[in-house]
Amino acid sequence: MTPLYKRLAGHSAVYAVLFYAMPPLLRNLTGTMSDLGALVTLLLIVCPLAVLLLSAELGFRCGFTPLPALLPALLFVLAVYTVFYGNATGLLYAAAYGLISLAGNAVGALLRTITGRNK
Repeated sequence: MTPLYKRLAGHSAVYAVLFYAMPPLLRNLTGTMSDLGALVTLLLIVCPLAVLLLSAELGFRCGFTPLPALLPALLFVLAVYTVFYGNATGLLYAAAYGLISLAGNAVGALLRTITGRNK
């Protein structure tokens, strides 16, 4: 197994927890969806920050890899149809997570070349 695939396996595990385990947990924590603040915080702050940091780490360790950087967007599209009951507005989040992931990967790759770890 190459280092890229090892990293992607770890990143996929983190994304699975964020996209598939946390929303149902937050939804069932109160018994109703009356407390949407936690779910909104997860979708607007926690997930984008995690996607940015993990993608920057991937870019720093493995260089600019655009296809694996789109993994969070693909996984969130699947989460939209399984966890969020096919809500079409969730696809906007998937596109945003894809762009955030590509930007983080590019910044990580830039830091890789600046620090001289590109060898």
